[in-house]
Amino acid sequence: MLDRKGFLTGIAGVTVTLIVTACGGDDSEGTPGGDGDGNCMDDIDVAITNNHGHALQVPFADFDSGQSKTYSIKGTSDHDHTVSLTTADFNDLKSGKKVTKESTNNSGHNHPMQIIC
Repeated sequence: MLDRKGFLTGIAGVTVTLIVTACGGDDSEGTPGGDGDGNCMDDIDVAITNNHGHALQVPFADFDSGQSKTYSIKGTSDHDHTVSLTTADFNDLKSGKKVTKESTNNSGHNHPMQIIC
C-alpha cells in the first residue's frame, strides 16, 4: 500500500492534496502532532475538526510564492467552506510551525484546522 510520503513524492510538482476523511465530532482525531520540519514539498499534514468530506488543496507554487490566498475546501462534502492562508502563514509553515485556521461559510458552522509541513 502506498503511504502519504510515497503518494506526495509521486505527484511532486503538481498539487498537494490535503485530505482528512473522518466524519463527526471527535475534536482530537487527526490532529497533527509536534512541529514540522518546514519542508512543504516533503510532508504536509492537515487536520480538519468535525470533517465530513472537506479537503484542502494547496499547489506547491503557492508555497513558493508565499502570497496570501483563499482556498475552497469543499472536497466531497455537499457544501463549501473557504480558508485563507496569509503570507505569514506560508512563512510559518516553511519554518516548521503549525498553522491554526478556521474555515468560513454561510451554512452556520465552521471547521477549525491545523496545517503543518
